[in-house]
Amino acid sequence: MTRRRILLTVAGALVVVVAAGAVGVHLLTRGKLDHGKVFTAASGQLTVKPGQLFSIEVDAHPSWGDEWTVAVPRPDTATVQVSDEEYVANLHLLGRSGSVFGSGGRHFFVFRAMGPGRTEIALHNLYAGGVIAPPADMAPEQVDRRFTVDVRA
Repeated sequence: MTRRRILLTVAGALVVVVAAGAVGVHLLTRGKLDHGKVFTAASGQLTVKPGQLFSIEVDAHPSWGDEWTVAVPRPDTATVQVSDEEYVANLHLLGRSGSVFGSGGRHFFVFRAMGPGRTEIALHNLYAGGVIAPPADMAPEQVDRRFTVDVRA
């Protein structure tokens, strides 16, 4: 084999390894569920169409006590239905996250817009299962989030 052919073979193998790694990282950081349209705001107004799948994403760190839930009263089921939820951990490169407690991740609350109308979605961080109070320095949006959802065609 010529030197050029060896270099081309090595370069081709490297491209395959890098591409496979990129696909793996993407799958590890996206989760298993279809999240639909993802909203990341701390609160506010969301507009979706009937039948649309959408989710609200919150930063979460379960090892620090974060335990997000859909709060009561739950959304009007004629307008929006809770579909599923999923926690996706941040990627830990070589097992090192820079913290003895891990690097946290994102919690997705997935909903399906049913019919036209307006409803409220409230998310609450039941910090440490409600056994202890959240730290005094936690920002309000780290404990409660409220959204008004308009479903319209």
